[in-house]
Amino acid sequence: MSVTEKQISEIINLNNLIIKEKDYTKIIEKIMLTAQNICSADCCFFYTINDERFLSLNFSNNTSQRLSKSGSDNLTLMPTVFLPEKKSKKLKSFAELCAINNEVINAVNIYSYPDINNDFFLNYDKNNNYSTVSILTLPIMGRKDNIVGIAQFTNPIDNNGKTISFTLENQNTVQAVCNLIGIVLENRKLAEDYGQLLESFIEVLARAIDAKSPYTGAHCQRVPVIARLLATAAVQQETGPLRNFEMSSEDWYTLHIASWLHDCGKVTTPEYIVDKATKLETIYNRIHEIRNRFEILRRDAHIEYLQKRLANTDTQENLQAEFVAKVAQLEKDFDFVARCNTGDNELNDDDIVELERISQRQFTRYFNRMKGLSWAERDNVKDVELYSHPSRENLLQNREDLIFGQYNHGELYNLETRRGTINKEEREKINEHIVVTIDMLKALPFPKELSKVVEYAGAHHERVDGKGYPNGLTGDEMSVPAKIMAIADIFEALTANDRPYKEPKKLSQVLAILKDMKNNGHIDPDLYNVFISGKVYMDYAEQYISPEQIDEINPEDYL
Repeated sequence: MSVTEKQISEIINLNNLIIKEKDYTKIIEKIMLTAQNICSADCCFFYTINDERFLSLNFSNNTSQRLSKSGSDNLTLMPTVFLPEKKSKKLKSFAELCAINNEVINAVNIYSYPDINNDFFLNYDKNNNYSTVSILTLPIMGRKDNIVGIAQFTNPIDNNGKTISFTLENQNTVQAVCNLIGIVLENRKLAEDYGQLLESFIEVLARAIDAKSPYTGAHCQRVPVIARLLATAAVQQETGPLRNFEMSSEDWYTLHIASWLHDCGKVTTPEYIVDKATKLETIYNRIHEIRNRFEILRRDAHIEYLQKRLANTDTQENLQAEFVAKVAQLEKDFDFVARCNTGDNELNDDDIVELERISQRQFTRYFNRMKGLSWAERDNVKDVELYSHPSRENLLQNREDLIFGQYNHGELYNLETRRGTINKEEREKINEHIVVTIDMLKALPFPKELSKVVEYAGAHHERVDGKGYPNGLTGDEMSVPAKIMAIADIFEALTANDRPYKEPKKLSQVLAILKDMKNNGHIDPDLYNVFISGKVYMDYAEQYISPEQIDEINPEDYL
């Protein structure tokens, strides 16, 4: 039976289908139906063999009975078979023999083989009032000569409607057509493997940030959740500015990848900055050094009091009152410095003046400050002689050896940070993480369908008023998914209850802050309205923030 021009045309069309169609199951079914048509078979069956060597029936078609089943529907015809287990059994089906021995089986009459297990066809024929006679079973190979599937055809029909057997020409032609399935399955496996590789790469980066900072590790896992919830709510809008907003499957996957990778640049941010809970913190909280200086001053005051008592310079009552007043002032000053260190409240001009006053108090250092320094610290000291001998020093210091490259660890300098715990240089370093993120993601050869990962991930610190970073984009210059990323990033940070530099906020406080950010041109107002009206905040809060943070919320108060 020769191949007709129509059938040749169908084979050519299969190549176009393989290139354009993304659903591999549809491609395989089309290949099987084309092969069935070429050999004039009445039935066809397709089995997959996975890496664990399980044989599963995935597609069946009976032309005369008008029966066609895809995927798991075929489990009613044949349960999945574990091939290594079948290998030791005496009776095997045609499909199992083909898979185990990697051989073509062309049988004129299936029931003339007593050593073959024909239970499958016996049940098939009985349940469908059918009669299977001849069979052609073909192994489908991958490019590495590994068997990936089985194609099976039964009952070829001649021009008179009579069941005949499969010729060698049929066998060769059908094998050539079915080999396309091997390419399809291999390409699918490669795509899945690369997808898993990408997912694993993302997980590795997230774990690296986890290991770097236990306080922000969950951030990379939770931002994708908020982004997905907000994007879903935006897509569902039927009225308003976002009514025409849609996302393709590539857009959803791009948003997923971008939200996981949006902070990958933080691997370059020093741990003490990421975790900086107080203004004086570097590797440890340096408030203890300053406390020791207050202790020294208190001890000096006590010594001075005792010396005056011994010298009888004044009455005991006056000297004791003087000592108590000094201690009270020291305690008051230290309390003020300690409060300034936490960054809970924004400092005003009067606070700065008070810090300057306290810093001018002095104590005597007796031990050599040059001893025990690293070479880098020694290189920062210009007046070695001054540092080597006893000296009067300020209570709060901005010494030259406290400046390392771009970082200024000066005590007074850091305490005078007006808001939060991060100083100007540290803020620049934190902001730099987004530039590093963009550079890292640009270096990755993302496929075309993921080409917007850099855009989405790199815009989460932009503002719709153009005052964000790193590129100062306005709302008109940002895509909707990029603006979704910005809101997701902010909301997760505000609701997080594991940050050392701030106490957990109530949900009402978080929404009030978001409302201010919307009014001040920080976040997109349309997406904010969807976030509130769609109660996206509650969908997230019920799963990911502690119950103590969830208080009474009236959405109308925040619109």
